[in-house]
Order: sequence, then C-alpha cells, then structure tokens
Amino acid sequence: MNFELKSRRSIVTWQFFFILFSTTWLLAPHLNHLISYRTTLISQYEAVGQPYAWLFRLGDMLGAALLMLFVLARRKQAKHRVPLYLLAVIAIGIFVDPLIPTSCRLSAGNCHEYVSAAFVVHALETVVTASAIFLAGVYDAWLRKRLLSIAFVVFQIGYGGLFVSQLASQDRFNTFSQYLYQVIVVIWLAWFCRDFFMGGEGRTGPSGFKFIKPAVAVWAFINGLLAIILSLKHLHLLGRIKGLYFAGNNAWLAQHGVVAGVILLYLSRHLWRGERRARQIFLVIAGLETLKYSVITPSLPLMALYLLTFCGLFVLRDDFDRGIEVITLRMRLKDVLFMFGALLLAALVGLGILLRTRELSDITAQSIDHFFDYTLRSQILPKAQVRSALLAHTISAFLLTGIATILWILFRPYNKLPRTVRNRGNIEILLKRYSKSSEDYFKLWPADKQYFRLAGTDGFMAYKVVGPIAFALADPICAPTQRPQLVEEFVNWARSRRLRACFLPVYEAGLPLYEKAGLNHLQIGASAVVEIDGFLRETSRDKWWRWQKNRAARSGYQYALAEPPHSPELLAGLKKVSDAWLGKDRQERCFAMGYFDKTYLQECPISYLKNADGKIVAFTNHLPVFNPAAVASVDLLRHTPEADNAMPYLLFKTIENIGEAGGYKYFDLGFVPFAAAKGPVITIARALSAGQFSARGLEQFKNKFNPDWQPNFLAYDGDLADLALVAVNLEKAMRLD
Repeated sequence: MNFELKSRRSIVTWQFFFILFSTTWLLAPHLNHLISYRTTLISQYEAVGQPYAWLFRLGDMLGAALLMLFVLARRKQAKHRVPLYLLAVIAIGIFVDPLIPTSCRLSAGNCHEYVSAAFVVHALETVVTASAIFLAGVYDAWLRKRLLSIAFVVFQIGYGGLFVSQLASQDRFNTFSQYLYQVIVVIWLAWFCRDFFMGGEGRTGPSGFKFIKPAVAVWAFINGLLAIILSLKHLHLLGRIKGLYFAGNNAWLAQHGVVAGVILLYLSRHLWRGERRARQIFLVIAGLETLKYSVITPSLPLMALYLLTFCGLFVLRDDFDRGIEVITLRMRLKDVLFMFGALLLAALVGLGILLRTRELSDITAQSIDHFFDYTLRSQILPKAQVRSALLAHTISAFLLTGIATILWILFRPYNKLPRTVRNRGNIEILLKRYSKSSEDYFKLWPADKQYFRLAGTDGFMAYKVVGPIAFALADPICAPTQRPQLVEEFVNWARSRRLRACFLPVYEAGLPLYEKAGLNHLQIGASAVVEIDGFLRETSRDKWWRWQKNRAARSGYQYALAEPPHSPELLAGLKKVSDAWLGKDRQERCFAMGYFDKTYLQECPISYLKNADGKIVAFTNHLPVFNPAAVASVDLLRHTPEADNAMPYLLFKTIENIGEAGGYKYFDLGFVPFAAAKGPVITIARALSAGQFSARGLEQFKNKFNPDWQPNFLAYDGDLADLALVAVNLEKAMRLD
C-alpha cells in the first residue's frame, strides 16, 4: 500500500480493510456458542478462555494499526495537529483494548464480569478511547459543521445517556446497542479520516468500472424481493427458510422485512442511475441487516454478505455521482424537518383526540399493544377488537405514507435553483466573439434561460430547468478547446442536483462532443438545408416552381424586405397575420424558437408578401447573426388562412433575395420532426411540433426545395426512462406561459 495514501487504490483499500478488520467481532455470535448472543458484549467475547477470542483481538489490533498508519501518513499536516493527536489516542486505545481483555466468569450461558486489575485497566482504557472519539466528533462538528459529524455527536450523547441511565442493560438491547455503537464509531472514523484530512484528495473520482452501479442496483432489487417474500412467514411459502428472518416468531421482524424490502425496491432504480442519496440509504439498510444477522437472528452467510455489501458501497462512493453537491445543514434539513414537524403535529393532535375519553384511551392502548398482530396477521377478530384493529391499520397507513413522503423529499430534483443574474450585455459580447450559427440568437432570446458559467473560461451554456430535466441549447458558446470541459462540467453540475442534462438541437458533426461526456443520443428529425446557388440555378426552374410563380402572379402577390427599425404600421399588419395563423389550434413556442414579439422583430429583417389590395398576407423573419455565417435561417413562417398558397412564393423570393445579396451559401428551411429519423421519436417530435403541422406534409413540401437533410439529435443523460422524462417535460420547456 502506498504509505502516502494519496492514490485512489490506496485510499479505498485502506478504508475497506479498516472497516473489515475493526468489525471482526460481528462473527462472534456465530463462532462462540458457549455464551448467549442475546446478552453478551464484545469485550466478553474477547475475554481469556473464550473460543476464537484471538481472532477478534487480532482484528482490533489490525484495525488500530491501520488507523495509526493513517496518522503517520498525514503527520506533516501541521494545521490538523489536534485531530491527529486524537486519532493517535484512539488508535492506541483500540490497540491496547485486546491486549488487556476484561475479566469474566462463565455461568449459565452468560459471561459475568468481576472486578480485577485487568477489568479496571480495560474500563479506564475504554473511557479514554470513547472520550477521544467524542472530542474528535465535536471538533469536526464545530469546525466544519458537517451533518454527519453533528449526527455522530448527538448519537454518542444519546448512547451515553442510555448507558448511564442503565436503560440499555435490558435483555438483548444492551448487546444490540453496543454493537450499533461500535459499528457507527468504525464507520465514522473511516469517513472522517478520508473526508477531513484528505480534502480534494478524498474525492478520487469513479472507479471506471461501469458494472458497479447496475450490479448494486440488481442486488438491491433481488434483496428487496427476498425481504418481502421472507416476511410472508404466516403463508408458509418457504418452509424452513423462514427461520432466517424470524426468531421466536416476532411479528415486528416481519414488518421490518416488508419495509426494508419496499425501500430497496424503490432504491434499486436510483442506484442504477448512480444516486448518492440512494447509496447512503442502502448503506444504512445494509448496516442494519448486518447487525440483524449478527446479534438478532444470527446467520453467518447473510451477515457476511451484507457486511461485504456495506464495505463495498462505503468505499465506492465516487461511483455514485448524482446528487453530490455539498449542501449546507440548513438546506439539507429544511424540507425534511418541515415534513417531520408536520407529521409530528398531526400525530400529537390525533393522540390528543384519542386520549380525550376513557373509552378511546382503552381502544388506543389495545391498538398499540397488539399493533403488529392487527396489521400483519390475518385473523378473525372479536367485535370488541374491531375498532382497535382499524386504528392499528390507520396508524400503519400513516407511518408508511410518512416514509414514502420523506423518500420523495430526499429524491426529488432541486428545481429551486438560484437565479442567474442575467446580464444581456455580457452574453451578447460572448456571442459576438464565439457564435458560429444564426440559431445562437435563441441563447440570448427569448428571456426564459439561465446561464451556466465555468470558472477559468469565458464561455457559457444557456439552459432551462423544467421538472427533473436541465435543457441546454447546443452548442456551448466558448472557445473550441473549452467546449468538452464546459459540456462535461454542465452534466456534472446537473447530476449534483439530481437533474438529467439534455442538449438540443445537436447536429451530427457535434455528436462526439456529447458522447465524450457520457451522453446518449437520439435522432428526432432533420433540418432541410438548401444550397442557394443550386436552388436558384436548377430547382426553382422546374415545372412545380413555375406553377407556383404563375399562381403567385395571378394572386397579385408582391414581395418586400424590411430592415429594422420597423414602423408601427408594419408591425400591426404582421400582428394581424400572426393572430390569424395562430387561430384556436396553435400555440406560441419559446426556448429553442421565437414567438411573435415586437421587441424581437425589431431586431430582425422581415420578408413579407402583400396581395393586390396591399394587405400583408404572409411573412417570415430572418434570424439576426452575430458573426458572418454560411447558413441563413428564418424563424416564424406565418400566413393568413385565405393565403395558404403564399408560403412557397415567399420562401422562393426570400432565397432569391439572399442569393442576390451574397454572403450566404445555404438557407435553412428549419427542422422537421421524423424526417430521416429512426427509433422511438414520436413523443418528442410531437412536443417539438406541438401539433402545429403534419410532419409528413411538411417534409413533402420542403422536398420541393431539393434540400440536404441534416439529422437533428437530442443528447441526453440517462436511459430510456430518462428519455421518457425528457419527452414529457420538453413540451413544458417550449411552452410560452
């Protein structure tokens, strides 16, 4: 192992073996059958003369040696001398503990401790070590205010209260509480060493093995199914295997299995996606299952399996990279505490109502006393117990609903993101510096976007968050060499907030940029791009186009091009055309396209047609450009219902005018859903088109221009389920509210 403990492999290896060696006493109830696993403490398993005591002592000594190795590896960090001294004291205490085991006598399956020199020294060492652990937790909670350390300190105070008050001395609970305390101490030390002392070095990045998240998710799903099935003990489905989950036919263990199973089924989806919060909850469940199969219903294979699951999940935290943003204690607790407060208030009000009369009090007491019997066992009840049983089911529904609500709070996307200060001047400067496409104008307007800026770069990403999706307009505006970094950081930024990143529209030449960031892509249609010279020289002279020109001449259409600024009279005429075109069936769109807005149109050249009476019947606006480009684009294409034959002629004259002016080589007729597309694109394409036209008819119309169909893609983060979320929320993203 690298003595400096800086490489990813050395850090992960150190944590894994530190936890494994420091918890060898979890095997004690399985290896030592001379004393009862329900009442025996860890130190008693390590007493002189107990079977396998050497194994548990050796494990503690190896764990202490690893902790001291870490202290020595970080000894040069002068600013952290206080916690290093505390860790050194803890390491020495853990090492000395097995060297001077407690003294006890075996009697009736119990190891009764008695006062001796070894007992006194062992007790003093335990007090010193526990005090050093407590001080280390307080130091970190005070210095960094980390939620985990604050919770660890509170837990130690609570355990100390149980110990001093002797409440933890009851049968079995004393053993379980000590096992729980020791496990949490080992876990916190492993976390503290990496997180506090190593800073950025502790965040080593993912392992690079793509199978880890799917494997953990599949294991969680299978375990969830088994936990629920094993809990159906009263149906006798599994014969003797029921003994794995039950000791003395305790019904509360059945409920534990059902709840744990349902939660694991829910978590499996989030684990597959790499949610760090799901990993944390699975860690808690795996830890509890380890303790359960160690001291409550001992089962060596299951205990070992859950222990290894816990160790693997613990050290591979960086493979779960979603939802990793460090949130302040206030942000973490605000929503959850509010929910807990609401549930507590409801419980107190309900309890007050249930205790207001003697009769209701008796019903409530009976319901609580027989809660698990009423809720988990199918039986015929006497009439006098029906109301108590109904109350028990009500309480059960309340608890389960509360759990489901808390889980939703934990996993819901953080949509209330800080608003980015929108500085149009700075954005426009960057667009003038780096823009290569007329479609980049939509990164400035409409004003429904926020901007992602990356330190060390002078570019940005325009995005909009809708539901759990962060929609970004491709491509990033920055220097070409900075594009991969900006895309990757935006994806990581979205993941840290449990959002799915989605980029649109992405053209074929830009796909490698997004594939490199680990995104999937889906073709949703194509853009019809016309080569201007070829169209004017050949296509516009064929039979169909001659017919369109003759029909326009008979209708008396006259073409005009207006440069901004535009007169109020012109804008009023355009507004009438737009309103007539929208009618009752069409809606304005935004985000990746424009809508009728006088301020917007004042920045655009406008091509329009008038009829013989001088009335405007059709128009389109040319997208403004920030830098010379090879492709000219238009946005709005609108006409009055009675002039449905006007658009071909308007586009012909627009292309002709652009060709005569020079400067452009191509004309973009716009996106067509489904055109040249493959795969499940119907829902997404409908969101883009919003039912405003027939995609097939539009494709046939644009084929009259003999265009080059250039595929359009979505680049998205996730799987097919995430793609469904993209489809659902894309229409909302483009809706003009």
